[in-house]
Amino acid sequence: MIVSKTLAAAVMKEALMTGADFAELYAQDKKSHAISISHKRVDTLKTNVTYGAGIRIIQGDKVIYGYTSDLSKSSLLKLANELAQSFDGKTPTEPKPLVKVRNPGKNKPKIYHDQMTDEEKIAQLRKAEKVMYEYSEYIVNASCSLSETDEVVEIYNSKGRFVTDTRIRTRLGIAAYAGKDGQFQTGSERPGGQYGDEIFQMHDVEKLGKKAAKCAVDLLDAPECPSGKMTVIIGNEFGGVLFHEACGHPLEANGISHDESVFCGKLGQKIASDIVSAVDDGTIENGWGSSNFDDEGNPTTRNQLIKDGVLVGYMVDDYNGKRINMPSTGACRRQSYKYCPTTRMTNTFIENGKSTPEEIIKATKFGLYCVSFNGGSVDPTTDKFNFTASEAYIVKDGKIDHMVKGASLIGFGYEVLMNIDMVGNDSARGQGMCGSSSGSIEADVGQPTLRVQNMTVGGKGERI
Repeated sequence: MIVSKTLAAAVMKEALMTGADFAELYAQDKKSHAISISHKRVDTLKTNVTYGAGIRIIQGDKVIYGYTSDLSKSSLLKLANELAQSFDGKTPTEPKPLVKVRNPGKNKPKIYHDQMTDEEKIAQLRKAEKVMYEYSEYIVNASCSLSETDEVVEIYNSKGRFVTDTRIRTRLGIAAYAGKDGQFQTGSERPGGQYGDEIFQMHDVEKLGKKAAKCAVDLLDAPECPSGKMTVIIGNEFGGVLFHEACGHPLEANGISHDESVFCGKLGQKIASDIVSAVDDGTIENGWGSSNFDDEGNPTTRNQLIKDGVLVGYMVDDYNGKRINMPSTGACRRQSYKYCPTTRMTNTFIENGKSTPEEIIKATKFGLYCVSFNGGSVDPTTDKFNFTASEAYIVKDGKIDHMVKGASLIGFGYEVLMNIDMVGNDSARGQGMCGSSSGSIEADVGQPTLRVQNMTVGGKGERI
């Protein structure tokens, strides 16, 4: 154990000495191991340890948070005492006896990280590196990485709840850099999940390398994307990052509870096309954003957000849930013990529709097909977004015509939801890191191929 049950109980008691409503102790022991190859040499081989605990105390709407890497009894009690001084109650609140909640034990790896040597892992990465360099003379660098984390968390609170969870994640990073005539382009593949080094059995690193290299080289000769209002087809898997940013963040309870989202007060109302349904699901076996419990110790859930175009739910944590009178959906997360937790997405995606990807393309007279994105940004208060495509093609007369570079999508998330007129049946998820007030966390994005009408497309090419 990171912190003994006896010590945790004493910390709860100390934290509530000035009459606060609630106290919580979050303890973390995490080992992160990273290997990377760049410019034909092993560039990184390192291991980091994150070890410490955070204490959160709540009274009404007021929250105080502190953390320490010293988990001795004296240090934790001192921290709890100092935080408790933020409240001025005269009568202590008595915490309930701690009772451990059974862990369902999902998301276990098949090959633990210590079952392969670093030399064996590097040899696997070298396979992808070799394929990328051999693909074209224009490949100027082939970068390959492996990130592994082994984490144990313990969560205790004054309501008597005690949970422990083990989270093991692994992710590959395969990136090709192509250069010609003074310009450079990139192609990358970054699969991952809550599993171990069986990742090398699940993904063919040579195929990932070839795919990354092809994208980078093809972009060198691709013309600039045209601009203007047009029909846009958004690919499955990492295409879901647009929904994640432009629609997912505004559905998190921390924004809803502070009236800082365009979806405030919209429960039960139509916010999307009838063919759109969306889910946040932290229970998916081995999902990149999955866990048995969230970072408040509540079990994760499959949470329906949108059903047939109607807003039916938000992502909710305990604290913000009290502000909007809604129960937790098991969606409270944080990067580490140094961050106060709040509502965050887990694995968030649009569900399958009835069209095939081929039907969607065939039905498009002219448009832009965005396969994947580099990333983007959104203002949750206005829902305005800006995204840059990493791989995009022009569609003409129902066929993919040619690749373009420099494509960006600009607009408002609520408009996109209403303008979706075709949804595919090929739902898939991609992995990413999501940054917000409680740090950077692992999150799956996803959707089937779908089509949006009248999107604003930015590019340096001719204006449509």
